[in-house]
Order: sequence, then C-alpha cells, then structure tokens
Amino acid sequence: MDEQIHDEETSQGELNTSELTFTWIDPAPIGAGEQIVPAALSSADAHSFAALHLIAGDLQFALDCFKLANTFGTPDDRNLQSKALIFSGVVAYARCFKSGVRQSLSASNIGANTGTFDFEIHNYLVTLRDKHVAHSVNDFEDCQPVAIVVGRPESGWRDGSGVGVVIKQTVGISADLLRRAIVHIDNLHQWVTRDLETKRIAIYQTFRDDFKNTGRWEMAPLVKLSDRAKISRRRK
Repeated sequence: MDEQIHDEETSQGELNTSELTFTWIDPAPIGAGEQIVPAALSSADAHSFAALHLIAGDLQFALDCFKLANTFGTPDDRNLQSKALIFSGVVAYARCFKSGVRQSLSASNIGANTGTFDFEIHNYLVTLRDKHVAHSVNDFEDCQPVAIVVGRPESGWRDGSGVGVVIKQTVGISADLLRRAIVHIDNLHQWVTRDLETKRIAIYQTFRDDFKNTGRWEMAPLVKLSDRAKISRRRK
C-alpha cells in the first residue's frame, strides 16, 4: 500500500510541492497517538533509490507529453501545444540519461538486462534533444537572408527594395516515431518501477537490521525550499 502526504508552499511566488511517499513493507498496528515520521537514509543504495524516483517522474512526464501531443495528429511546428509538448517530452526523456548531480540511467545496461530496449528510438530522442531542441545544430531549422528583386526572366530584374529571410522549421519527429517513442518510454517506465520495488525491499532490510542493532535514527526534512540565488550551483 502506497502512502502520500502533500504540502504546498507559495512563499516564493510559485507552487512548490513537497511529497512524502512510501510503501509499507511489513506493517504492524499503529497505536492511537503514535506518529508516522520519516527517518533519513544515507547509504549509496538509498540515494540511488531516491534518484530513480526522480527518473521515474521524468519518464512519466515525457510519456504524458508524448501521449497528449499524439492527440493533435501529425507533429506541426505551427501548433504551439504540439510543439511544446514534444519538446518538453524530449528534454524530460533525455535528462534521464544525462550526467548531473543525480544518478542517470545507462541505456547499455538496461538493454542488457531487458532485451527489449529500443536503442534506435532512444538514440533518436537523445540526438533530437542535443542537436535541435537544446541546441540549434542540425537541419531541422534553417534561416537564410534574402533581398527582393522584381521583374521577369525575359525582360530583366530590378531592385525590389526589400530584405528578409527564408525560414524553415520542423518539430523534428514524425507521427510514427512519436508513437514508437510512446511505446518505448512506457516499457522503460515499467522497468524502472519494477527495479524500484526490488531496491525498496533491500533498503528496508538494511535499515531494519541497523535500527534493531543501534536504535539510532535522524528525522528527514519534509519541506526544503529552493534558493533561486543558487540557480547555477550544484545541489548537495
């Protein structure tokens, strides 16, 4: 059984959701007046377990974005909602495999463990993020400067007194690739969810044994506001 406790903070001018979520492993009766309190975990396995929750959230976000974008039909650069959803989904998916403070997924390791990992669509989505969505590199957008001339081929041309550009833009993914990405991300999200449950049991057993032997624990904070002044710094 999963339990969730939500809190929302608005003091920073935006909604910040703080959520305590957990699953009972070996539940026992809770007496009247007893409190349910989160105890901090500090092992490498525990931090890996926590990072996987953020990754699962990114995958679910990417999946939701792509599914909703698919309802608009053929991806269209002129459709603000379709383009925004696809670009958001691409970034959310790719960051699961990018280096950063948190643990990242390894496509090669997952492929070796599952045998169903779609490397072709994975590589496409990551490259789409790197070479188009996050950085203007490939041919999915282009803009060339032009001047205007007026006339006829048989009689000649004159200055048209105009300067502009020829713009080409595309979202960068076809409807077929979008649907393929939905299937791939759905399968990957299910794999991460199963891996989380396996890790949950092992982490609980370690905590249970240590708590039984030492009785020591430290309360984990439920609310931790972000500092916008530290936007460029790595979190600890």
